[in-house]
Amino acid sequence: MSPLELLEKQLPDLTKSEKIIGEYILANPMSIIRYSLTQVAKESKSSNTAIIRLCQKLGYKGYSEFKFSMSRAALSDTGPAAEVSVSGSRTSMTDIVRQYVSYLNQMAAETDMEEIRTIASIICQSARVAIMGSNRTGFSASQLSYRLSKLGVANHLLTDQVLMKDYMEIFGPGDLCLIFSISTITCDYKEISQRLKKNGAEVVLFTMNTSTPLKKICGHTICLPQISYNKKMGFLDDQAIFFVFIEVLLSEIAAVLNHLKD
Repeated sequence: MSPLELLEKQLPDLTKSEKIIGEYILANPMSIIRYSLTQVAKESKSSNTAIIRLCQKLGYKGYSEFKFSMSRAALSDTGPAAEVSVSGSRTSMTDIVRQYVSYLNQMAAETDMEEIRTIASIICQSARVAIMGSNRTGFSASQLSYRLSKLGVANHLLTDQVLMKDYMEIFGPGDLCLIFSISTITCDYKEISQRLKKNGAEVVLFTMNTSTPLKKICGHTICLPQISYNKKMGFLDDQAIFFVFIEVLLSEIAAVLNHLKD
């Protein structure tokens, strides 16, 4: 059983603080491989001791052994040897492409295009637009910011939490904040969203968490399928799903802009 499968199996029996760490690991598996114990503790808003305790509860001596097990699982599932065989037991390029296509088809089938068109219209008519993303979703926020600028839509890219909290005091009626979030653990979007809403600003959420409490605060929410939860395929990344969604949204924004010109 892989470390992630073991964690997912034991998640219901964990304490509240351990579940927060566990959910962070499940949503950001590559962080364990790339980051130090201190960095993971900071990102998951926990402590070094709490993470070590969770690793021990999963049967590992500590964080180092858990990290090694995660690295070994990643290499066995997605390493160079996995690309040799298309029909073998290891993950192949064809398998990975097929999985992404499957999730993109799911996105096309389940996403409300009318809601996307409404959001596109709001973006084009807002006085000021801010785009927020933290940790990995910062890449998605950056992509949307860059692509919007290419369309002539001025915007503010915010990937730093201090700046996010500054803007929640600045924005008001007529302004719009777009939030990218896979998990709300690494950033306090609840406080930010509540303050923006109180000030009269519009808040739109792009997420992969169907149970996020932010849906009750934000005026509009788009929930996309989360491919990283597909543990059988190894460490597939969610940003590809976000990037394709961004292109769909941009297409609708371009249509609105052309209409406004006419």
